[in-house]
Amino acid sequence: MPDSPVLLVEDDDSIALIVETILSTLDRSVLRAASASEALALAANTMPGLLITDLNLPGSSGAELALRLRDTSPALPVILISGDFDDSSSRDDLVPGAVILPKPFRRAALLEAITTAEASKG
Repeated sequence: MPDSPVLLVEDDDSIALIVETILSTLDRSVLRAASASEALALAANTMPGLLITDLNLPGSSGAELALRLRDTSPALPVILISGDFDDSSSRDDLVPGAVILPKPFRRAALLEAITTAEASKG
């Protein structure tokens, strides 16, 4: 849902800023959080149309966050980003239907991940 905000959850400010900048070029509004608990508080007020989250967050993981948000919005598109994703794990082991985006990534890879995630809708 391009009209709904993107919930960006990333504890590395430099990566969050890059992703937020790319999203702004797509005219997407962004709710930004640095932890799962902060993201859940934001989502309680405004349910996002897309979740882009680091897999490794302080406290709860990005996968746990995605599953909690999907309790409320089962079709929520999810992109999991991580610098140390284990290729032996399937994405469905983490979050069914999620798109995995390994760090580092280029703008084109992020755009492709967004398109894929929004087309699959969970």
